[in-house]
Amino acid sequence: MKGNIPLYHALIDYVKKRKLSFHMPGHQQGKGIPRQFKRDILSIDLTELDGTDNLHAPAGPIREAQQMASAAFGAQHSFLLVNGATCGIQAMIASVCNPGDVLIVDRNCHSSVISALILCGVTPRYVYPEYIPALGLIGGMNPGSIESALNRYPEAKGVMITSPTYYGLCSDLYAIAEIVHRHDKVFLVDEAHGAHFCFHEGLPQSALQAKADMCVQGAHKTLPALTQSAFLHVGSDKVDLERLKNCLRLFQSSSPSFILMAYLDIGRSIMADNGHALLDKQLYLAEELRNSVNRMGKAYCLGKELMGNHYICDMDLTRGVINFIQSGLTGYRAADELNTKYDIQVEMADIYNIVSIVSAAHSEENMHLFAKAINDMACKTAQKGRICRSAPARFFAEYAVSPREAAFKPTETLELKKADNRICADTITCFPPGIPILCPGEVISYDMIHYILNLKDDGGKVLGISDDLKIRVLKI
Repeated sequence: MKGNIPLYHALIDYVKKRKLSFHMPGHQQGKGIPRQFKRDILSIDLTELDGTDNLHAPAGPIREAQQMASAAFGAQHSFLLVNGATCGIQAMIASVCNPGDVLIVDRNCHSSVISALILCGVTPRYVYPEYIPALGLIGGMNPGSIESALNRYPEAKGVMITSPTYYGLCSDLYAIAEIVHRHDKVFLVDEAHGAHFCFHEGLPQSALQAKADMCVQGAHKTLPALTQSAFLHVGSDKVDLERLKNCLRLFQSSSPSFILMAYLDIGRSIMADNGHALLDKQLYLAEELRNSVNRMGKAYCLGKELMGNHYICDMDLTRGVINFIQSGLTGYRAADELNTKYDIQVEMADIYNIVSIVSAAHSEENMHLFAKAINDMACKTAQKGRICRSAPARFFAEYAVSPREAAFKPTETLELKKADNRICADTITCFPPGIPILCPGEVISYDMIHYILNLKDDGGKVLGISDDLKIRVLKI
């Protein structure tokens, strides 16, 4: 029987290992959800019935849940999403732009933004954040770069920014909003990792507090909600609500999960009632982890000292980002060692860092075990000299044609090593974090080829490159 249902048994087997988890979803395998909501989940797997309402024409409890979400998050209007933050990003862009329109987009965006540009036929004009070589991280967005882009592309319908990043680093959204609105444009924010911000003053300012016109939050990332659930919030009258609702019908399932919607409502209720106290604990535990790691001196856990540098306006201090660039370890190797030798599973790794998400379901003992494992691992496995790879001198590739144009033009497949100076036809992404290394329509450089090869050699999972290291490019 086990061989006939491999996915189910893989999940059950994983849970039995009882690993110490520092990853999504935010409910931490149910530990973050009160007992009264842990009933037989299959019994509420219902559909559109008398009394359950309809997501695409809400008039009862779904409408009430959305109104209560608006009040909790400080929005004019809020929408429950069952296709993840991805469908919210698609709906935001489609509601603001027509095919052929221009949108100013930070190049640090998630691959779902690129997919939305392709689907909607929107031409991006990228603005580029600062790269921090000492940490192997992308910093914040310079508000001056947004101003310059708006002056250069006055036809743009709006600006879309990602904040916070997967690593919890935040741009100055208030300053950017002021610039965007002075140019009479619409300001959109991918706030997938910041759904918890508005519930504690010790966290960064939320996109809505910073006067964003619309934002999307991946509730499952940081709230006690289920995977694939999210919110879309409207913050101003600049949004055409009826068009937005029609766009949501286009991109959301016609058979939405009532389980996901119910736990979005539960997650909102938990945060509205107890979010401040829960986040007090998270912030305390994350600071314990940060202090322990940094005191040991074998790795570096990012902290407030980064704020004010590299256009980083603020940081999500519930997120434990641990950098190994000086220790001789790659983040991939560190994550693998933690998992296989210490039974600790982190959220993600890159060449230089691991990302852990601290929850109120954790304990001080959990933080101690985690910090000790990092120290032990670094002492046992660090080598003389650095083995971390350098990023290319130009971290982002040169723009050649729009993503939509590249996605639908004739292509050919080449060996990656022979693709120098050709135009990429696919989104090439190391996932997570899901930020495209190459977007459709960008020029593949010699440095970028070797960066991708280094990523794969060091253990990164690169999507868009075949197993035999081939890549699709536009035909000449």
